[in-house]
Amino acid sequence: MERPWARRVFESFEREQRSGAGLLAGGLAYRLFFWLVAFGLLVAAVASFWSRTDEGGLADAGKSFGLSGVAARSAADAVHGGSHARWYLLVSGIVLVAYFGLGAVRAMRVAAFIAWQLKPTRVRKPVRSSAMFTGIFVLGFVVTMLMTWLREHTAVIGLVATAGGVLAYAALALLALSWLPRPQDGTWRQLLPGAALAAVGMTGFHLFVVYYLSDKLERSPDLYGTLGAATVVLLGLYLIARVIVSAMFLNATLARPGGSPDADDETTRAAFDALTASND
Repeated sequence: MERPWARRVFESFEREQRSGAGLLAGGLAYRLFFWLVAFGLLVAAVASFWSRTDEGGLADAGKSFGLSGVAARSAADAVHGGSHARWYLLVSGIVLVAYFGLGAVRAMRVAAFIAWQLKPTRVRKPVRSSAMFTGIFVLGFVVTMLMTWLREHTAVIGLVATAGGVLAYAALALLALSWLPRPQDGTWRQLLPGAALAAVGMTGFHLFVVYYLSDKLERSPDLYGTLGAATVVLLGLYLIARVIVSAMFLNATLARPGGSPDADDETTRAAFDALTASND
C-alpha cells in the first residue's frame, strides 16, 4: 500500500529535477565559497593571535570548527606569513563578508521563488539581509563548536550533544526558511518538514567533515596543491546547498494541494533571470 507522504516526498524530488535543483545548488555553493573565504579572512584578522599560538593543521581546524574553521585557518596562515596591515584585512573582511553574503542571499531567494512558484522580487534591505545571513551562519558555527567540544569528553555526552545539535540546526533552518520568500497565506508549520530535513542533513554533513572530509583537507594541499583543497571545500558547500534547496522544495510540495499542477515555465524562467541579474 502506497503511503501518501511517501508519494509527496517523491513528487518533491521530481519537482527538484524538473526545476534544475542541481544548478541552483551549484550557484548557491559558488556564492557560499566566496563568502566563506571572506569570513575566514575576517576571523583571521580579528583573532590573528590564533595563527601564532596554534600549530595545528587544516585537519584540526576542520574537526573543531568545520569548513569555516578551515577558511579561517588558511587566512590566518596568510596573515601570519608576513602581512602587517591587519586593520586593512579587517576592513576588507567586513566589506567582503557583506558583499558575498548578499550574493548568497540572492541565490537562496531565487531557489525559493522557483520552489514556491512565486514572482521574483528584489531584496528590499540588502545590508540587513546580508547581516541576517551571516548571523545565522555564526550561530550554526557556535552549535558546531559546542557539539565538537561535548563529543570530545564522553561518548554518552557526545550522543546527547548530537541530538541537541539536530534541534538547534532545525531551529536555525526554520528561522532561515521563514525569512526567505514564501506565500503570504502560509504558516510556519508548513516550514517544519524542510527544517527537519535541513537539520538532519547539516548534522550528517558535520559528522562527514569531522570523520572524513577533514583528512582530505589535510592531504589535498600536498597532493594537488591549493586547487585541490578548494575543490574539496566546494564539494562540501555543494552538499550544504543541495540540502537547503531540497528543504525549500519539500516545504513547497507538501504545502500544495495534492495533484495541483505546477505553474508554467514563465515563473521559473523569470527566477533564473533574476539570478543572472543579481550578478550585474
